[in-house]
Amino acid sequence: MNNFFFQMILIFSIAICSIPEKRIVAEWEQALGTMIRWPLGIPNDLVFELARDDSLYVLVESINEQVQASNTFSDIGINLDQVVFINTDTYSHWTRDYGPQFLIGEDYWKVINQDFNGYPLENGCNEICDDSMILYDCLGNEFCNNLPLYPEEGYDCYVNNHLCQDFNGDGQIIDWLGDGYCDNGSWGLNFMCNEYSFDCGDCGGEIIDEIGYCNESFSGTRVNNLSQTLRLDNRGWDEDDNTNIDFANQLNWDILNLPLYFTGGNLMTDGYGNAFSTELMINENNLNSDNFIGIIQESLNVNNYHIFDNPNFESIQHIDCMAKLVNPETVIIKQVSQDSPEYDCIEEFANSFIEINSFYDRPYNIHRIFCPEIVGGPWETNPVAAYTNSLILNQKVLVPLYGIDYDLQAIEVYQDAMPGYEVIGFEGATYEPWYSEDALHCRTMGIFDPSMIHISHKKIMSNEIFNNLSIVIETEIIDYGNLDMPLDSVIVYWKYSNDNGPYNQINLYLESNNDYIGEFPFLSANSSIDYFISVTNINGKKMNHPASGWHIFNTLSISLGDLNNDLNINVQDIILIIDVVLNMEYENLADLNFDQIVDVLDIVQMVNIILNN
Repeated sequence: MNNFFFQMILIFSIAICSIPEKRIVAEWEQALGTMIRWPLGIPNDLVFELARDDSLYVLVESINEQVQASNTFSDIGINLDQVVFINTDTYSHWTRDYGPQFLIGEDYWKVINQDFNGYPLENGCNEICDDSMILYDCLGNEFCNNLPLYPEEGYDCYVNNHLCQDFNGDGQIIDWLGDGYCDNGSWGLNFMCNEYSFDCGDCGGEIIDEIGYCNESFSGTRVNNLSQTLRLDNRGWDEDDNTNIDFANQLNWDILNLPLYFTGGNLMTDGYGNAFSTELMINENNLNSDNFIGIIQESLNVNNYHIFDNPNFESIQHIDCMAKLVNPETVIIKQVSQDSPEYDCIEEFANSFIEINSFYDRPYNIHRIFCPEIVGGPWETNPVAAYTNSLILNQKVLVPLYGIDYDLQAIEVYQDAMPGYEVIGFEGATYEPWYSEDALHCRTMGIFDPSMIHISHKKIMSNEIFNNLSIVIETEIIDYGNLDMPLDSVIVYWKYSNDNGPYNQINLYLESNNDYIGEFPFLSANSSIDYFISVTNINGKKMNHPASGWHIFNTLSISLGDLNNDLNINVQDIILIIDVVLNMEYENLADLNFDQIVDVLDIVQMVNIILNN
């Protein structure tokens, strides 16, 4: 292929999908290891696996805890040289939610230090709400009045208006206004305005009650002395506030303070400026959507933030219990039984991904994973297996299992979506089992390599191939640890899928900046091709794309140059193309240089194809 055509392809590719200047690191990128917390919330066999090939960053609060952890790790066979203890205060083992995200760029690496708000519950699946019950809080957030959070505490409604009744039949009507809790957004809704009587004084100050919510005119019986231990027991999430600071300081990494609640379990990112969360992420910040997304765009360079409706009736609505982005173009999405009351809402959530294009401007490759009903925690509504709550760690993916027949099916979904990865399942610990809203991913957090080699490649897809003669492969590569140094090699390894090997090799060459390009040799028609890109830098550090396994595409059923359709280009095709030229005819399969003329130049190109294969 001529150099001009290479350059045109490269310019087009760069215009569409260049690596952003700064970006949040995606889960499948090069990791140093995993952050967990002591006391453990995960089983010992998972701890061993996390430390088998990578570092284990363990949060401890004291020397005594460090000694306890060291003894346990030694007993289960972990090499303590793999363990890095981080001394910091913690409240829970959910390191995914309060632990660090990372922002990377050329000569830029920062630990994101976000706020953490615990686990506010929120309603979703709003089609079950009667239109008359739909209201809006002081910031415009929609809520269903007769489906309040914390119904187990006796609440009938959020607001005791003329439509509120004793829905739970306990002989009294309890609502959120005047109940002793300040509803300024910290519990998910904001009632600090005249429309809701300024929460009937729950946030302090004078009670202004022009509407009459703060008397007993609607219900006659209002219980306002609820214990402050209710609503998630007022848990001490502020104990985790310095975790990321202490971690970053110990590793001597810079910190980026983010003035938002930015819960890790409710964030998916592709590493290229696309992010995904449920609407709870916005609601718990007491902001409207535009303000929240504006802060994220400015602080973290997220260009496309996809916010989904909450798909569960009542839950913490974390997206990692519903979907798993496993590479920039592939997502695994939860599927529930058609008998589930949440079936339609989960399908609507899944269908939302059909309407979204990936970073490479193509539809997502969607895999569904069936999540059967399980016996969940007493706080969980409609609990199902959280198979999407898995952890990708370099060449492995670690999947929560529940000791049921559907576990094997879940493993197979990952194997299909992530060919070549080592897929390993783990049942939860006896004392800390996996739940529907809390499993393996929630209790682990990847720690990434600031000197990583990053490869961006728009994989070849069969429906985008024009012919089997000139299939171009291009990639953008940033060696973050050696920005001014050339790479040692960029090689494409490929083979026909039905061959046992060995792999053939294609050297890619630097075309401009960080962009490398090359071309497959002539490929047989109607064939499946496996390939991956392997990069080595001057220090001998390697990275593949994909990180494990290979990409697959199918060649066209008819090859350019194969005039007799025998799936080969040989001397017989030369005879036929000469005949086309002599008769001054035109044949598409004979026009090898795409100039709309079949002449001696096409004959020469066909001869070269035969000689080079």
